Amino acid sequence: MNIPTIFQSKDDDSVEISLSKSEIQEIIPDADFRFSLLILKSGDKHFVIGTESEIKEKLGIR
Repeated sequence: MNIPTIFQSKDDDSVEISLSKSEIQEIIPDADFRFSLLILKSGDKHFVIGTESEIKEKLGIR
C-alpha cells in the first residue's frame, strides 16, 4: 500500500508534509543525522525531522 505519511519540516516543526513512499526518490541524511533531505521524483526537496532509518521505518521501507 502507498499510504501518505506525515513528516515535520526541519525549519519549522509546525509545518507538516504528507508524502507516500512512491513519491520519494532518495533519502539523504543530514551531517548531524537528526534530519534528512527527501528528494522527490517531482524534483521537489524537503528537509524533515528524522534519521534515514526512522523515515524508512515510517514509510515501511526495509
